[in-house]
Amino acid sequence: MKTYTLRRPDWLTLTVGGKPHCGYDQEWYPDPWQQKAGCGPTTGAAIAAYIEAKTRGIRPADKEAALAKMQAFWPYAAPRRHGLYKTRWLMEGLAAYLRDQGLPGRADMFSVPLLRPLRRSAEETAAFVGEGLAADAPLGFLNLHNGGNEAIYSWHWMPLVSLSGDGGQWEAEALDEGKVIAFDLSAWLRNTKFGGGFVRVMDTDQ
Repeated sequence: MKTYTLRRPDWLTLTVGGKPHCGYDQEWYPDPWQQKAGCGPTTGAAIAAYIEAKTRGIRPADKEAALAKMQAFWPYAAPRRHGLYKTRWLMEGLAAYLRDQGLPGRADMFSVPLLRPLRRSAEETAAFVGEGLAADAPLGFLNLHNGGNEAIYSWHWMPLVSLSGDGGQWEAEALDEGKVIAFDLSAWLRNTKFGGGFVRVMDTDQ
């Protein structure tokens, strides 16, 4: 079995209310629209923060600092009327943020189409995700429909932090609402009605 994971997942763990909180939370945004539709910018901010921790040795140490990072990233991936529902939009936002901040990295994406016959295999999907995690940065995971898995929300972005499996069977872990969420990625690929996609950042090592 193959396993891919971040080298320092603790860089995305904060202490909130005296307890460990994995990842960032869109509900920290002050504006109701941000709270409702801000999963994409929240995910992008977590990815950017991890890259900054790795390359510059700085990272948000508490909820307030994490929110400041989320607010700084918001203009790069501001949701449209129905949210940030295209994989390309987060990829472009991350690329622009990295460029503007002078950070290393190259953003690219892997789309999971609406039509099942057009989707690539679990092995191809896992190869993209595994290569991204092996390059040591979280991936943005866009889940437009959860495929019947109630552990993950539909029409939602999460930072994906680990992958394990082999052949056509793959299990993944993502961060959401302060927790590590495990789910069957292979089953999601088979069953999601609307698809989604992944955004990764490569070449972040200096």
